[in-house]
Amino acid sequence: MNTDALFAAIDAHFLAAEALRRAETFARHGRGVAEGWFKGEMMALLEALVKDGTVDAWRADVPIAEDNRQRCDFRITAGGSALWLEVKTLVQPAQASSEFGGLGKGDAPSTPAVAGLRTGFADDLVKLMRVREGERGVLLFVVPRPEPAQWSELLAGYARRIAPLGFEELSAVGEYPEALYVCKLAVREAF
Repeated sequence: MNTDALFAAIDAHFLAAEALRRAETFARHGRGVAEGWFKGEMMALLEALVKDGTVDAWRADVPIAEDNRQRCDFRITAGGSALWLEVKTLVQPAQASSEFGGLGKGDAPSTPAVAGLRTGFADDLVKLMRVREGERGVLLFVVPRPEPAQWSELLAGYARRIAPLGFEELSAVGEYPEALYVCKLAVREAF
């Protein structure tokens, strides 16, 4: 699947002024229902992308295999290929992006973003490794956007801790506004 058009549409949708205002609200008040909102907005966006032909079809909450009870947030098809996509939201409440000083330092979660990345994220990677066909990815909505050097340090440290699981960042944190980073991660075999 050519994910470029899909990821460009996701960025356009979530970086629109109204969506960024919502992201700023989540940053002030914490995670709460933020992940549900992002998933709901993804559903609305995917419906529009089917209508304009960017994607062929999509389903939410899809079993990863007939013989497995685990489910994936989204299965999107385009051009005969599938993308299995998990959605996660990392919210650093009531702090500006310049206050992410503790990201990635030490072993204890120093911020809600670090704790959020550790909680459930490795489980999603393991789950996606079990997908038998198609591409696999994780979409992280990080509110507010962390500083690039700190984000890089966080992801590098996390990748070391979860080895041999692997992922590759397909987006660049420095290209996003302070209110929101739409991080795209491809799940990679690390064996």
